Amino acid sequence: MKKYAIREISEITGVKPVTLRAWQRRYSLIEPERTSKGHRLYTQEHIDLIDKIQAWLNKGVSIGKVKALMESGNSDGFQVEGRVHQLDDVELVLDALAKLNKGKAETIINGVIKEYPLKVVDKQFIQPIQQALSSVRPSLRSLQHGLFHSLMLSKLNSIIDAENKASRTGRALFVSTSGNTDIGSRLLALSLVEQGLNVTMLDEVEDLSGLVVHPAIDDFSMIGIYSATAISESQLMVLDQLEATFSGQLVVSELLQQLRGE
Repeated sequence: MKKYAIREISEITGVKPVTLRAWQRRYSLIEPERTSKGHRLYTQEHIDLIDKIQAWLNKGVSIGKVKALMESGNSDGFQVEGRVHQLDDVELVLDALAKLNKGKAETIINGVIKEYPLKVVDKQFIQPIQQALSSVRPSLRSLQHGLFHSLMLSKLNSIIDAENKASRTGRALFVSTSGNTDIGSRLLALSLVEQGLNVTMLDEVEDLSGLVVHPAIDDFSMIGIYSATAISESQLMVLDQLEATFSGQLVVSELLQQLRGE
């Protein structure tokens, strides 16, 4: 029976190694085998279990309830009443943001990002919070949004930096155009890191023409271009040139749409 290291399992399932460890330590959901040196080893049965856990999470089941479902013996027939569109932690973070309680908000954010796959974090945590903040009175919204934005960027950047050290499948250059250093940019960068790529991030880049002529560009196997708004005509012209000359894969924002199921 083929056995996989935790990094391989992460690439196969899309679940961060830190999340797999949290599911084991905190919830006893997955019990991998161990090598003589204590390294985790996973089998196809573990992959199937991880896929099932992710399916429950995508239906709105919180990670804390998955263990009970497994032990009930009736988990395959479990139905979610009135599909849940957000994690319970959303209201807790919104309350902390309203009080500008950085410590509490940061603790909750860190826990959610550790315990849930990226797609669940985005759809059931980040997006509902952003939607809720959009209805807050403008003068207060800017403060709460600013705190949430800074905490999320800080956490996602730290994960990207840590995961880069264990990259194994090549290098990616990730470019955010001017005015687009937002949470979405980091979600896209993290999705590349989770594919095993070592990601170099360049923020606030207005002129993309250097990508066509820079001698080190072909050292990268992928170039990701992120813009939360419409890409300008001049930038599109550069991207057409880059697509014709770059030997690797060029991705323009679409990965975030895939992440969000759009």
